[in-house]
Amino acid sequence: MRFLRPLLLILVVALSGNLHAQDIHFTLFDMSPLTLNPALSGAFEGTARLGGIYRAQSFDAVNVEQYETPSFYIDAPIIRGFRKQDWIGIGVAFYNDKAGRLGLETSGALLTASYHFALDKNRKNMLTLGLQGGQFNRRINFDNALFADGLLLDIEDGLSPELYGQNPSEDESGMNPSKDAIDFNAGLLFRSNVSESSKLEIGLSFGHVTRPDYNLVIANPDDKNAAKRPFRIVGHAAYAIGLNERWGIRPQIFVQTTTGADPEIGIQGWASYLINPEKEIALNFGLGYRISDAGKVLFGIDYKDFRAALSYDITLTELNEVNNYNGAFEVSAYYILKIYKEPKINQAIFCPKF
Repeated sequence: MRFLRPLLLILVVALSGNLHAQDIHFTLFDMSPLTLNPALSGAFEGTARLGGIYRAQSFDAVNVEQYETPSFYIDAPIIRGFRKQDWIGIGVAFYNDKAGRLGLETSGALLTASYHFALDKNRKNMLTLGLQGGQFNRRINFDNALFADGLLLDIEDGLSPELYGQNPSEDESGMNPSKDAIDFNAGLLFRSNVSESSKLEIGLSFGHVTRPDYNLVIANPDDKNAAKRPFRIVGHAAYAIGLNERWGIRPQIFVQTTTGADPEIGIQGWASYLINPEKEIALNFGLGYRISDAGKVLFGIDYKDFRAALSYDITLTELNEVNNYNGAFEVSAYYILKIYKEPKINQAIFCPKF
């Protein structure tokens, strides 16, 4: 029966390589701006923004390893644009997405540049174009591969690397196929100060515009698109409204569609209460719903230029029988650094009157 193991291994890797699943996504999508939309780089008032987010899901499912996605970023508005009311932003983001028992990982580093074009002299309405490019790596680890018959995959079974369609790397534990590629994304963003107490933000981003090769295995060599990373479109919008000096609300929507996968649609409603106006401390809380998937509980806090947020997804589909309603947990934070030059003041000597 030794010949069955190579066949099983080919099947597992083929499924892992050709599965057109959704890209990384976050419940707190606005807390990871550079993975949401390249046009969001430098879209704030300050010197630099440093932030990160961590997502864990399916951590209570039976016989399923934890799915987790950490991401970190830094961005800044660096120089003025062609006009004095325009500016250019840059940023860099890192992410690592791990899924399942075989440790299927996708990690990457992305460089972002954006041009913020003011539609009026007072910058009440802004239109931004963002471009993003970088390298990503996709890999899988067979060390933990265990089938229903209790057999572990073993390199000694004599599986030939040529069966993969590429040359997988080797280590002491056996095979660990890996794939590197270059990826490019683009985005548009419109922001408007509708009034003194309300702001509107609408964005649209396009992922994997060059459709790079990303599959670990090409199950059908005759299909030229089999190894291509699926094209992705993301739409997002938020409308912040100040109700009075203490209270504010912010409804949001997120839509993501990837070729070969069902679209993901999420809606959220945030409320904000200013606890201490002098120290600029506010509590944020809300609820959300990802259609045909999960409910969301949201909580956050603002302290001047620091913001932190938590979310918990409650599975509302039949999957709750497996994960015991534990859908996902996220924690995130960012800080906007502000460094301004102190004005030069010419000292004046006043002669007292006698």
